[in-house]
Amino acid sequence: MQRRNRPGKRSPASSFRWLGWLAVLLIVCGGVLVMLAPSLVTGYIRAYLQKDEFRHKAEALMAARTGGSAQMAPIVWNDDSATAADLSLDSPSWKLDAGGLHATLDFGAIRHGKWSIENAGADDLSLSRIASAGMESSAPPEEEGAFEGSGDGIPVFLRRYIPTKTSIRGVEVHRFAYEQGGWKIADTELALGGWQSGEVSVSAKLNGGKLRTPIQAPEQKEPLQFDLTKATLRAGGRQIQVNDATLSWKQNSEATLRGSLKYDTGAWQAFVHAKAVPLDEFLDAWWKQRLSGRVEGDVELSGMRDAPVTWKANVSLKGGGLSGLPILDKLVTYTNTQRFKRLVLDICSASVHPQGDALRIENIIVQSNGLMRIEGAMSLRGRMVEGDFMLGVTPETLSGIPGAESRVFVDAGAPGAPPGLKWVRVHVAGTMDAPQEDLSSRLMGAAGMSLLFDTPGVVVGKGAETLLKPVLGDDAAKMPGKVLDGASGVIESGVNAGSGLLNKVLPLFPGK
Repeated sequence: MQRRNRPGKRSPASSFRWLGWLAVLLIVCGGVLVMLAPSLVTGYIRAYLQKDEFRHKAEALMAARTGGSAQMAPIVWNDDSATAADLSLDSPSWKLDAGGLHATLDFGAIRHGKWSIENAGADDLSLSRIASAGMESSAPPEEEGAFEGSGDGIPVFLRRYIPTKTSIRGVEVHRFAYEQGGWKIADTELALGGWQSGEVSVSAKLNGGKLRTPIQAPEQKEPLQFDLTKATLRAGGRQIQVNDATLSWKQNSEATLRGSLKYDTGAWQAFVHAKAVPLDEFLDAWWKQRLSGRVEGDVELSGMRDAPVTWKANVSLKGGGLSGLPILDKLVTYTNTQRFKRLVLDICSASVHPQGDALRIENIIVQSNGLMRIEGAMSLRGRMVEGDFMLGVTPETLSGIPGAESRVFVDAGAPGAPPGLKWVRVHVAGTMDAPQEDLSSRLMGAAGMSLLFDTPGVVVGKGAETLLKPVLGDDAAKMPGKVLDGASGVIESGVNAGSGLLNKVLPLFPGK
């Protein structure tokens, strides 16, 4: 006879089936939760980001990283885009003020374990390095998650889905300003390149604006300031590296710059190539009337906080002209060559650097084609000048100066100098306004010696007359051939005349 189950009791097999279904259900629910976890995290994050707790947490993170204080205006969300009116940050090392902040957060990237920020930027951003800041720690601060240990409401089992990596697809600032150690960039557009966690630097581009430097050039009342055309650079944790910058200055001059600036010490260096720089901007009133042209060349500069700027330059003058110098006026009279009145400088170059309290100018080359060439070096100490030069002129130039070619211009030319010139060493000393040279006295001595020992007939012309005037007087200088004309009368008078002339001439002719 068939046995029936009693009502109210289940068979063991049925109980095991329900337990199996329950286990399957739990596994499915767990799988669903795992699959939905990123979406759940995203939902929690969306809700949390719109709370003031998130803004306060962000302020605390910035303050902890910089050792200062931070204040941010309330954040306004519109779908995935956020805006804030302003942000300020004060630390022992930096001061930052920003306005019109905006960014877009790609919430979809959260599901792939990454914070992805797009369209980030600001209307205004001002960043300045505080001069009294001490040395920074070489170790970067540890990463701190924005949601760790906060009352964000995210369950503990979902926290492992919170992204720990960040990527920013660039930042644009419409008006950017940066200042440190006398350097200041203002009113420029800033575009930062992409950045992601682990990278220690970011590329940047500047467009337009002004660059103020701590460099004050001679005859400039204020430090040099340039218009910034464009610049590419890289900003890291310890320094800014300028790869290429194009600057413009007065009268369409242009310069390219590269260099670096360290945050902690304020040490900086710059390499500049300049062209079409107006020379008259660096000359006093006296020299502005006498020297003209535009400068082109290379300058190396370096400095440090609370230390003077060091520099050296290799420069050349393009389209140069020299006029109105006393020695040029003398050469016009001596040689009867009007080209000396205003020299066209086909070549004019030099190396310049400070030397103690003086300015040292070396490797000087000044050439006016077909007329003369000057090589040498000089020092400027305040208004005082002292220099040694080699002066080369064409033989035709010396034809009107008696004794000059045979007794004065007898030095060997400098190596590499153009052939066909006659050379002499010249020493210059005195003040910038009235420099004195030793060439004129030697030319006078040479003219007198020529009068004594050469044929008197060759000592003629306006140049000879001018040179002999201090020795013989006005009347005798006009007729040098009659000075020694004493032999036709009493021989003794001729001898006395000659010995008297020697006494006058020899002190003027000290030799080389």
